[in-house]
Amino acid sequence: MAPARRRPAVRAPSKRASSASRAGARDASRASPSPSTTAWTVLSRLFASTFSRRAARREDVERRRTRARALAVACVACAATYLREVYVPAAVRDTFVDSLPDWVNDTVLARLPALELQPETRSRERGPGVELRERGLTPKHPVVIVPGFVSTGLELWRGKACGAHFFRRRMWGTPAMARAFFSNQKCWMEHMRLDGRTGSDPESVRLRAVRGLEGVDWFLPGYFVWGKVIEELSELGYDSNTLHSAAYDWRLSPTMLERRDGYFTRLKSVIETLYSVHGERVALLAHSYGDTISRYFFEWVETPVAKGGGGGGKRWVDKHVHAYVDIAGPMLGIPKTIPSLLSGEMRDTAILGELEGMLGGLLETAVGRLIGTQIKEVRDTFRTWGALWAMLPRGGAAVWGDDDAGAPESGALNFFLQMRAAGTSRETSFNHTVDSALGFLFEQLADSVPHNVAEFSSTIDRASRERLKTRVPDLEAKTAPNFGDPLRSALPRAPNMKIFCLYGAGKPTERAYVYERFDADALRPYQLDVQSRDAALTHGVWQVDGDGSIPLASLGYVCREWRVNRALNPANVSVVTREYAHRPLPLSVGGFQGKSEGDHVNIMGNEDMIRDLLTIVAGRAHAVPPRVVSDVDALAATIRARLAAAPLPSPQSF
Repeated sequence: MAPARRRPAVRAPSKRASSASRAGARDASRASPSPSTTAWTVLSRLFASTFSRRAARREDVERRRTRARALAVACVACAATYLREVYVPAAVRDTFVDSLPDWVNDTVLARLPALELQPETRSRERGPGVELRERGLTPKHPVVIVPGFVSTGLELWRGKACGAHFFRRRMWGTPAMARAFFSNQKCWMEHMRLDGRTGSDPESVRLRAVRGLEGVDWFLPGYFVWGKVIEELSELGYDSNTLHSAAYDWRLSPTMLERRDGYFTRLKSVIETLYSVHGERVALLAHSYGDTISRYFFEWVETPVAKGGGGGGKRWVDKHVHAYVDIAGPMLGIPKTIPSLLSGEMRDTAILGELEGMLGGLLETAVGRLIGTQIKEVRDTFRTWGALWAMLPRGGAAVWGDDDAGAPESGALNFFLQMRAAGTSRETSFNHTVDSALGFLFEQLADSVPHNVAEFSSTIDRASRERLKTRVPDLEAKTAPNFGDPLRSALPRAPNMKIFCLYGAGKPTERAYVYERFDADALRPYQLDVQSRDAALTHGVWQVDGDGSIPLASLGYVCREWRVNRALNPANVSVVTREYAHRPLPLSVGGFQGKSEGDHVNIMGNEDMIRDLLTIVAGRAHAVPPRVVSDVDALAATIRARLAAAPLPSPQSF
């Protein structure tokens, strides 16, 4: 048994020590709070700290909001400077103003001249219309406008449940489009898409073109389409009696435009009516894809009804059309339609794709998947639009180059689409010519959009077409006629008609592409190789001379060929080529208005072009001489020699 521990002896304190001990205890009690007091103090400090942090966060949020407001005001101020000379029509202005918060309308926008609520107090610049009117020019020929791709407003007449509230509002054009897009992007895309099996409306959806000049004048406030041309025509003396817009659903192929909307039948009737009422032949003005539509119309209208045409007879064009003015028309197609259909990408999206590549590990996150999904949605929508298929490159290797010939400076390359497996070098790439690239594209999309593949199968070579027959039933029967193909169809026998080819030059333009190929089950199996760079290669896109959207070969070759090729121009129709060098002005002097630009879109604001156009419709076509500022003649000679070595089927006169 362990011995008991002895407690140490404790001496009893004295009275003085006891008194001092009690005093120390009282002091200690004051210095050291009780457990309950300590807990209360800690909680108090915790709550104080929490509220302090919340207050700091509120102050931080408020500071951020203040900075955001300051930035917004600065942006609007910049916009005010940017748009200070831009005239916006009342209808567009009111729609835009009504869609903004009241505090914006009441403060900043009230000072913006472009949205001035008292237009009578606003002074306009002296434009070509006033200048020519003062020189004695007056309206002579009625004018019909055929707008281009994406430049006509589209409004909803029937929609799915998610978009029913947009009835008769624009799903394309004006700020209403932005509202529809940002409120529900998936819903908006479903309404913009066509049916890949029929090439027409999807079930339960009807989008239709906005009729009249208001459908083609301004896309958004400050963003003109035909707006400036219409204003200058008005200054010359035109009005709604002598000026007509042949608006159409720009998503549709030419064949589907007539089948669904009777578009060419309506256009024929409009031109005949204007001719009958005014006693003068019509001037037909077309921009971009409008040129494809117009050339299709010229052949369609004189083709017998039994052969799918309009039955106007062999002299209809000569009787009714004074001048055809082609503004930046893609006569031999547009190269960027291939990447648009293959991957939903073009040069602009390729530049954004480089940013996507910089995200690195984020590509596997929701952000990366969102980027890929959006491009996939865009790609799938593009594929349903017959208009894009109608602008595929034409002419094959003779126009666009082959494996063994061509040079960037001549507009031809030894490849059209370069494909390499992801993670390998460009030395291992497979080079597609334009013919093999088109065949590859059609075979890839035969199952998803069989209607468009069949309708435009005449675009591809015979071997590719034979392979498609096993996948697309009745391929030959569904192939559309080649109305308006400038390499296969001759011009109308209209010796009294004049043709003017007006386009810009001197701006880098997409011509060929470098692609990466990923696994077939990837979200985007084919992507532009945005890391590829060379002398003329940027973000996987090879560039040549053009107007920023269409290469010079497509803009100018056909017009130069019409002047010398009697098989394509049997009536010796007068053809004038007039080029406009791309000379952008600084923003400080109105460069954003396109006054001297040759850009594909901004040329519609080019004052020299507008002046020439007004001179033509006023009956002074002889005062608009040819002008060439590019190497189009050397390029045309190269293409002519290559076509002679490998001729296409003989042109058919109609």
